[in-house]
Amino acid sequence: MNPFVTFLKHYIDLTSMEIESIENTLEKKSFKAGEIVLKEKSICKHITFLVYGKARSYFINHEGQEFTWSLHFNDKDSKFENYFLLDYNSFLSKSPTHLTIEVIEDIEVIMLSYENLQNFMATSLKIATLNNRMSEIAYQNVHNRAFSLLTLTAKERYLQLLKEEPYLLNKFKHYLIASYLGIAPQSLSRLRNEIVKS
Repeated sequence: MNPFVTFLKHYIDLTSMEIESIENTLEKKSFKAGEIVLKEKSICKHITFLVYGKARSYFINHEGQEFTWSLHFNDKDSKFENYFLLDYNSFLSKSPTHLTIEVIEDIEVIMLSYENLQNFMATSLKIATLNNRMSEIAYQNVHNRAFSLLTLTAKERYLQLLKEEPYLLNKFKHYLIASYLGIAPQSLSRLRNEIVKS
């Protein structure tokens, strides 16, 4: 079965006819390391589900500094936000995104277009309900991420990562973890040494 459909079935029951209808509209794509899946100032037109590989979404602030917004992968540790490569606000509003999504390790993805999602929601209450639930989760993730970056100190953010997502340290390079925490790599090294000694 299509991995994206398998993911959907964790949330809703689908008939064989519904599964076939969904699978017929999905597009499978591959990207190489270094390629861009979504570029800043473009419009996000697909829900993109990660089958395997690694990617990151990042933005550049007004000072030209680059910050990793999210890290994307698909394994036993993945949370909802790790599976999807998209800017949900851009996708829903058809407005330009502030994010760039870059491939770190070769990936395979499954894409569902905005138009096809709208068609599904118009004909299936289950899909519409699921989309509402996914919107809620996406909002909560954005809220929590922004709250962390704006209100916690660098040390608090690192301690939060150790508590909630320690596996990221083994999946991604040091400089990406630092960027995800909103700090310089040297600051991350100092924090790690400080916490080890304490």
